[in-house]
Amino acid sequence: MCGIYGITERNLEWVNSYINKCYYRGPDMSDVFYDENITLGHNLLSITDVPSQGGQPWKTNKGNILIYNGEIFNYFDLCKKFNNFKPKTQCDTELLAWGLDEFGIDFVHQIDSQHAFALWDTSKKILYLSRDHAGIKPLYYSLIGSVLVFGSEAKGLLEIVPESRNVDFEALSCWSISGLNVTRNSFFKGIKKIMPGETIKYDLETKKLIQIKRDLVLGGKGLDYSEDEF
Repeated sequence: MCGIYGITERNLEWVNSYINKCYYRGPDMSDVFYDENITLGHNLLSITDVPSQGGQPWKTNKGNILIYNGEIFNYFDLCKKFNNFKPKTQCDTELLAWGLDEFGIDFVHQIDSQHAFALWDTSKKILYLSRDHAGIKPLYYSLIGSVLVFGSEAKGLLEIVPESRNVDFEALSCWSISGLNVTRNSFFKGIKKIMPGETIKYDLETKKLIQIKRDLVLGGKGLDYSEDEF
């Protein structure tokens, strides 16, 4: 596992504090990207390559910035499918960055993955947050006025989100009744979750936060059984 963290303003002190709180998510390497509009941080747990090859935040060929926690299960299949992708490392981060450059955010439909990532479009000043279809990787966020904050663990947001040390009773009620909290709210008031299969974007110029995709896993007797998929 790795950790991703960010805020839509220049705030290195807060992001570095978040990184330190969650250092165990990625003890191999940590780093920060910032400009006047955003600060992004990452903890790296190196799995497929040496830390120096997989360090993030990752700058794409188009100059966008990616921070990513996850694994692309069909990595080798996609490498064969897209023979114009010429990897320089063994990190699936490189493939994700390339695909987002080539196909835009729709590339999430190509990957079979567990993921939570943030992509900063440096030219359009748009931040994308995305989570895998099964919700394996966590991603929390809050909009404080016109400032969006997010991260892999809710505890890193407690110091900055107003009233977040209070219980969110909608989330608690849902969990108490059904045994699951299926709401967007976390148990911490004011801190929300990117939902499973969801991708949202925040436009820093218009200050609008909107959902742009939601892939739902649907079951039912009408679906044919596939041993390979199972």
